[in-house]
Amino acid sequence: MCGSGRGAAGRRYNGAEFTTFTTADGLVSNQVMALREDRAGNLWIGTAGGGVSRYDGERFITFTTEDGLALDEVSTILEDRAGNLWMGTVGGGLCRYDGEHFTTFTTEHGLPSNEVLCLRIDQAGHLWIGTNGGGVCRYDGLVFQTLSRKDGLVHDSIENIHPDRHGNVWLTTALRSITHYRPSRIPPAIRLIDVIADLRYGPVREIQVFASQKLLAFEFQGQSLTTRPDGMAYVYRLEGYDSAWKPTYARRVEYQGLPLGEYTFQVKAVDRDLNYSEPIAVRVSVVPDPLRQALTEALSRSGATDEFLGESAALRQVQARFREVAPTDMTVLILGETGTGKGVAARTVHRLSARRGAPFLQVNCGAIPEGLVESELFGHERGAFTGAVSRKLGKVELAAGGTLFLDEIGDLALEAQVKLLRVPEEGSFERVGGTQTLQADVRVIAASNRDLRQMIQAGLFRADLYYRLQAFPVWLPSLRERREDIPMLATFFAEQMAAHLNKTITQLEPAVLDLLMSYDWPGNVRELEHAMQRAVIVCPGQTIQVADLALGAEVVVEVPARERLTLEEHERRHIHQVLEQTDWVIAGPEGAASMLGIPESTLRYRLKKLGIARS
Repeated sequence: MCGSGRGAAGRRYNGAEFTTFTTADGLVSNQVMALREDRAGNLWIGTAGGGVSRYDGERFITFTTEDGLALDEVSTILEDRAGNLWMGTVGGGLCRYDGEHFTTFTTEHGLPSNEVLCLRIDQAGHLWIGTNGGGVCRYDGLVFQTLSRKDGLVHDSIENIHPDRHGNVWLTTALRSITHYRPSRIPPAIRLIDVIADLRYGPVREIQVFASQKLLAFEFQGQSLTTRPDGMAYVYRLEGYDSAWKPTYARRVEYQGLPLGEYTFQVKAVDRDLNYSEPIAVRVSVVPDPLRQALTEALSRSGATDEFLGESAALRQVQARFREVAPTDMTVLILGETGTGKGVAARTVHRLSARRGAPFLQVNCGAIPEGLVESELFGHERGAFTGAVSRKLGKVELAAGGTLFLDEIGDLALEAQVKLLRVPEEGSFERVGGTQTLQADVRVIAASNRDLRQMIQAGLFRADLYYRLQAFPVWLPSLRERREDIPMLATFFAEQMAAHLNKTITQLEPAVLDLLMSYDWPGNVRELEHAMQRAVIVCPGQTIQVADLALGAEVVVEVPARERLTLEEHERRHIHQVLEQTDWVIAGPEGAASMLGIPESTLRYRLKKLGIARS
């Protein structure tokens, strides 16, 4: 069958006579521009203005822009090795038809011109596209790369393409000239120029950014012996975020608002002959922003309360002192035995102050390795020590505008105590490896269960730091000094744990209260809380009995060894059981988070921390 150009439709010749097909026979337009038979024996007919028709030997079926075709003026048709049909249009770019859907490629995707004149497939399976005014380009399924007059072509209007069996390509142009081209097989190289987040980090191969940092950008440059710098293409992906490689013709890639997690950015350069470079990679860690963590720290603490419970005279006296000092910016030193609630006291002062809308950042001074204390408190500059691949803000700087709570200040190394001297009064500090003195408007609250004055005499704590911290000292009473609060505290902790486990606890046996009131409580409120949590866990009924308690060595609860579970293990099993009941659905009114009575985000955090995964 042959086309008749912009005239009398198409004609079929059977060896003896011609048969003419026109719109009267179902052809969409009498102006035929292209013909192609597919592997199923169907004839595809491209027309000028009518779209493309498929003829199966009996009837015509027409596809137009209403069906997804880019433009109804189809100039050339080609079938690739995978059975896809490619249709070049005059002004609408290039269309691919996979048997169900049309996909359009234009100059926005890398095509040099939307006027396609001819199509060919080479030995490598690459698609060659001749255009009017844009030269010739190749497509490997991911990247378009172009050859034009800038690369030595005589003319940018390509009318015919012929790849020969030796790997050469012959091109005819609008000037009726012939150009011979032999693709190179030398791969290009690529170098990383810059990584940009809160600042320019240069060509680093690893970076850590906070989740609040919205922009993360990578700049790079390909190098080739055959391709101009502005003629290079690139493919990239962010493993852990992108599902596949993506093409770009720019030398910069940006990501906005990455979720928490570990990623690897990879990018390759692609020259004009579709040769790919080896990839360069940058490891990316997106971590929680301490500023935001600080704002929600008190609320997200499992089992914690921001208020003291009790009506004793000793507790009321302490609370009155907190109300007096909270509106000021004075440094507060909270002293007391382990478990008396020094963290609750610090959060109470913050909550009652004018800084309550700003961060409350807690630092456990005894939990920081000695070599990292200064970096943790004051931050560090990039290159300050091995592993410092980027600038890190310290807790003092992150707590600016709010409260910095230095828990167990007595465990802070002497070297770090010197650096901390100026913070309580002046708010000044230097990052490790930095030379600039920085300022942070931060209120300091410190706490210790140790006698700091004895430590000063022993040379373990600096006197000058002690006198800066004890501007307003408060001593928290032990539970032995406020025994009248024990029934209220015990009931509160029992109800809290029961709600967490979806158990029903109605009361405490009178003998339980007698035992609680007579016990010495060396661990204070924290020990009482843990005792009631254990009691709720092992309690077989709705009333907590003496046998359910385990206080020091005075009471031994007979529980089989296999049932002696840690609190963490019990929580793990309980969450797993609820997930099984919901078929591992977390969100929604019928989800596990709703059944457990906690936010979805909290449940996902607990799943990760407890190592719970669906098997």
